Amino acid sequence: MEIALSNGDELKSWVIAVAGNIFLIVLAVRAIGHYAKREWGELLAHFIAGVVVAGFVYASDSAKGMLTAIWTKVAGA
Repeated sequence: MEIALSNGDELKSWVIAVAGNIFLIVLAVRAIGHYAKREWGELLAHFIAGVVVAGFVYASDSAKGMLTAIWTKVAGA
């Protein structure tokens, strides 16, 4: 039985998904603490950070394309 070797794309996407989900869980737990203490500014900052992280985790190709396009406009390349 032969086992085909992969190029690592599956492992990369799995690691990014797991790490991103762990980071989102940490953000959610901290946001609940800020909500309980009525710290609205910190709660809003955690929500915005969560949206950005979720964008990179769940739409990594789109996020990469967006950052590449922004860098091209800024650098003029």
